[in-house]
Amino acid sequence: MRISLIVATVGRSAELERLLESLVLQAYPDLEVIVVDQNRDDRVLRTIKKWAGRLPIIHLVSDPGASRARNVGLAAASGDIIGFPDDDCWYPPNLLRRVSGFLSESVERDGIIGHTVGEDGRATLPWNDGAGLLSASMSWRRSVTYAYFFRRRAALAVGGFDVSLGPGAGTPWGAGDDNDFMLRALENGARVFFDPELTVHHPPLFLGFDAESIAKRTRYARADGRVLRKHPMPSWWMLAFFGMPLARWVLAAPSLDAARLRFHWATFLGRVRGYRDPAPA
Repeated sequence: MRISLIVATVGRSAELERLLESLVLQAYPDLEVIVVDQNRDDRVLRTIKKWAGRLPIIHLVSDPGASRARNVGLAAASGDIIGFPDDDCWYPPNLLRRVSGFLSESVERDGIIGHTVGEDGRATLPWNDGAGLLSASMSWRRSVTYAYFFRRRAALAVGGFDVSLGPGAGTPWGAGDDNDFMLRALENGARVFFDPELTVHHPPLFLGFDAESIAKRTRYARADGRVLRKHPMPSWWMLAFFGMPLARWVLAAPSLDAARLRFHWATFLGRVRGYRDPAPA
């Protein structure tokens, strides 16, 4: 099965090279890599020039925003399977053969989502889910774009990524594009399977409780609130969604760790604000 990988990239060179090297090592026989460039300089052209003859790369450009870039790539993709690796992730050997093999086994399988681990092999998401059919609640724990792959028909049926969500969108919602895409796929009836043995490497999303991590957590939390408004969940689930960061704040209070307390409060407040945000015009 032909695989198209859509890489939205901005501001990174060494990380993009690491990803491309991991794709060469896949030695997958029918692959196209669509690099969608949002830089104002020629760093991407300089990088992909090094891989001429080793990888089939299509270079495209787009306006800022990861969602916009992925939509540009989707319009150009020709593969039977479509993936969306981040420019700072990288693949372990034989990942693409495993994805292709899984989706080749049954036409009823619309997608697969894997586990995400750091360079040290440790999980970068704090959840322990078993293998099986992805549910909406699991999507909230598991849906990161770099770890999922869709059959072409299922990906196109979603209608593209929401350009108001995600990094570089120019809105308060600096994430959530990945989960929103997956939730819309599930609402369309897509059958996506989670396989914890299928791993993709990615750096940790949050490095600690420093100011940069708190600012990032705020953007992510506000985006999560916005996505929840788009995709309502049961009342018990929403109670946990808003209550968990408050519970973590209470548990952290005796430590008097101001940074940790700010992190959990930013999560709660961001989710509330995002849920209450009006829809974009």
